[in-house]
Amino acid sequence: MDFPIKHWAGFTRRHPGSFAVINTNHLAAKDHWIRATFETCNFSLILRGRGEFHRFGRVWPVEAPCVITQWPGERVDYGPLPLPHGTWEELYLTYAAETRPRFEAARLLDPDRPVWPIRDLAEVRAQAEALSRLAHAPEPASVADRVDRVAEQLILATWLPDSGEAAPAGDAATVQAILAELRARLAEPALRPESLAARHGWSASTFRRRWSATQPESPARTLQGLRLQLACRLLVESTLPVRAIATRAGFADEFYFSRRFRRELGLAPRAYRRAYLLRRG
Repeated sequence: MDFPIKHWAGFTRRHPGSFAVINTNHLAAKDHWIRATFETCNFSLILRGRGEFHRFGRVWPVEAPCVITQWPGERVDYGPLPLPHGTWEELYLTYAAETRPRFEAARLLDPDRPVWPIRDLAEVRAQAEALSRLAHAPEPASVADRVDRVAEQLILATWLPDSGEAAPAGDAATVQAILAELRARLAEPALRPESLAARHGWSASTFRRRWSATQPESPARTLQGLRLQLACRLLVESTLPVRAIATRAGFADEFYFSRRFRRELGLAPRAYRRAYLLRRG
């Protein structure tokens, strides 16, 4: 992949979006460590190689393909392992500090998970090639808006599963079974992912480790997301009262449900229904 370094911040966006890229660059064989505190929001896609990522006294193994992130004011140390590995292939995207809450709101990052695996490397490379073509444009100012959108699609692709991947096996299959049971039992307020994992002989720490190897969010946030997804559908697709919807989605208290819904979706349940109600007839 032929990818020149580009600085995009100076170009005016005619159709500005939420995520304006500052810099993009591709390092085919990075052989050194970074030890720094950044003032920007950065996504580093590690496409080949292995190494380590150090943050807040904790060490994450870096096994390509994966993503490592750096956020304003956080000291991080990361880089490829020594020989015989020696180097890794890295594509990085840099954003302004103020984009962090937007990335969190879009669930394109998890503050507690600075490293995550890429499950569909083919799609990520396809988006990276599209970004490379834009970086070679003879008039970069004319493609800045497209760069922002393609870069966002590239980050999104790092979170998504491979649509053609084989059925999971081993620990991944167990995680999928737990996830399926969560979906089937959302109406139970006392449902806890850790309790389901215990039936498979996993301790809480083992469960969290094996879950995070394949899932983009923690078990608790995944369960909450599933409950809210169901609530959104019922608000739009049915005429059930909010109290009944809260119960079906596993919230024992209607008022807690309404507070949580508003915090996550930005609208109260009734306002969400009015905004998106599917008219019949």
